[in-house]
Amino acid sequence: MKKITAKAKKVKYSRGYKSDERACYIMLLPQIIGFCVFTIVPLVWAMSLAWTYYDMISTRFVGFDNFRILCKDTQYWKALLNTIMYGIMKIPLELPIALILAVLLSKKIKFKGIYRGIYYLPHVISLALIALTFSNLFNHFGVINGLFTKFGLFDAPKDWFNNKWSAMFIIVLADIWGSFGVNVLYFVAALANVPEDVYESAKLDGATNLQCFFKMTLPLIAPTLQIILMLSIIGTLGINEMILVMTNGGPGGSTFSAQSYIFSNYAPGMASGTVNVGYGCAMSLVTGLILATITGTYMKFSSKLNDIY
Repeated sequence: MKKITAKAKKVKYSRGYKSDERACYIMLLPQIIGFCVFTIVPLVWAMSLAWTYYDMISTRFVGFDNFRILCKDTQYWKALLNTIMYGIMKIPLELPIALILAVLLSKKIKFKGIYRGIYYLPHVISLALIALTFSNLFNHFGVINGLFTKFGLFDAPKDWFNNKWSAMFIIVLADIWGSFGVNVLYFVAALANVPEDVYESAKLDGATNLQCFFKMTLPLIAPTLQIILMLSIIGTLGINEMILVMTNGGPGGSTFSAQSYIFSNYAPGMASGTVNVGYGCAMSLVTGLILATITGTYMKFSSKLNDIY
């Protein structure tokens, strides 16, 4: 009798498990279909076009010709170097700011939830709106020039977007404002998992707040820091819309990132005249491989962060 009851329970559990599994797949199905239709299919299509000359009218196979031309395209390699420069300029500013704010929000302060919502709010705003806002702030008659001339810091309004480095700095500033809020929440979640008794023990041993932060907090959140840094690298190396809206590569194409350069010059509807879409696909393929190599290299050398604690 007991064997029959146990077997019935096992069958009932198995049926319930399979039912839940089917429900999970049904809920995931729209995302899976969307991923296949809007990511996998275009990716395979672009990879196939990379070996052809395609001008939206005719197609012919050219083999490695697109890649040979790419090796000599100095404008593309300058844009790729700019992409790396955006990462070098942005990440060392964004992550420390996000971590410091997360530490402050982890303290017992009033209206903590409101502050978290305020910091996260820019992340849900359209990148185009953020870009337009910062363009208006830093344009010739913008608020920044008005304040600087009013307080005597500038004799005349400065043309911020007429210089490559000042334009890149403003793009980075706008991108930080739009994305640091989500990193604040990631750090807050990581800090919430740090046991309080660890800090209490350290304080009993005479550790200062600064020592607790560098010797206790950072090692304990190191695995989360690894993921946040990886996401920041991927997001920064994929910068595109912010540049297209704010400068469209100006002055003289000097602020293009790799993706914005490809999109502006080889995307149908954006580029002027007849363009070789196949060459643009070849550039996208090479760019994707380079950025994947950078991310993979980072993950390999940062794997030690998981072994800290």
